[in-house]
Amino acid sequence: MVDVNQERRRLSATWLNTIASGVVSAGTCGSLLAYSFGTRPGVTGLQVLAIVAASILTGLLLHLAARGILGQEERDR
Repeated sequence: MVDVNQERRRLSATWLNTIASGVVSAGTCGSLLAYSFGTRPGVTGLQVLAIVAASILTGLLLHLAARGILGQEERDR
């Protein structure tokens, strides 16, 4: 039988990883696609790249947090 706490950790890790995927997708695809249609006055390519980099970093941190949650599973055994 599956331990309830173990299953909760897996679901939490999956949720965090899904959020991380959404952050990276929205931050990269959305920013680059909007920039390709033409920039607004005052928006530079460097600012768009900074948003892309920040979204990738945020997604990475969320993914590592999800892995940390799963790592608790191994320590609890």
